[in-house]
Amino acid sequence: MSSSASRPLPESWLELPNGSTFPLPVRCAIGRQQDNDVVIEAAELSRHHALISFDDGAFLLSDLHSRNGTYLNRAPVTRPVPLRDGDDILLGTVKLRYRRKRSWFSAEKTSSDLKTTIAIDQIQERTCWLVLIDVVGSTAISAKIGSEAALRQMQTWIAGLRPLIEKNGGQINGYFGDALIAFWPNDTTKPAQVLTALKAIEAWRPRSTLPFRLVAHFGTVLFSRSELGEEITGSTVNVLHRSEKIAKGFGSTAMVSQAVVDTLGLSGQCESYGRSSIDGMSDYFVFYALPEAWSRKP
Repeated sequence: MSSSASRPLPESWLELPNGSTFPLPVRCAIGRQQDNDVVIEAAELSRHHALISFDDGAFLLSDLHSRNGTYLNRAPVTRPVPLRDGDDILLGTVKLRYRRKRSWFSAEKTSSDLKTTIAIDQIQERTCWLVLIDVVGSTAISAKIGSEAALRQMQTWIAGLRPLIEKNGGQINGYFGDALIAFWPNDTTKPAQVLTALKAIEAWRPRSTLPFRLVAHFGTVLFSRSELGEEITGSTVNVLHRSEKIAKGFGSTAMVSQAVVDTLGLSGQCESYGRSSIDGMSDYFVFYALPEAWSRKP
């Protein structure tokens, strides 16, 4: 085994069926018996069902000769296989998801970079609503309470936020630093679902364990698969990332683009911040604040 096995990937975790998260150590055994690291009391799991271990820079998933099998993205696991962010792990009928934080650099690749530097199965173009949610003041929080406590707080925050996205038709693409990006494809999602998700997130804001900023945009997105997991790229994604800095400059905690206002039928309901330029782009963009009433305590 490589000597890097003693070096776990930073901030990788499992999303468990009960909605909680489990930070991954170097070795993580999963099964029905109490001596496992992750104990899932389900009849379809074997006493010692699967193993996730860190080696040579990646977490690997192995089946432990389980009765009902271990599957990665619906494919049976017959030998150790590396995990990528967003991978679905199926143990019998029990579903887990592997997640890890990525860098902003990987999120802002252009479509040209994607074609030349990332090994992909294919590139798919879809029109989507995109939402970026970023913890405000995460560096100061970590300095005040320590990195381990800050990570636990972040995991609690994610556990509260994730159902608001996924139960309303959204999918989390990835976690970048102290932020996440979620998307709603226009071809499979109704605008009403996106609107309900935004309202639910804003209504949850007073109960959130961490302060956060939300920005949203709508447009064409390029989807692909790489060694990191599912990648989204293109100008719409770049606008989304850079909008977060614009929202910070406006002092906004919830800002959406003109395209979001138009497609979700919010015209006349949102206060306009006016036009703003975005670095590297010739066009100007108009941004709006979400209604303050959405985030007020009942």
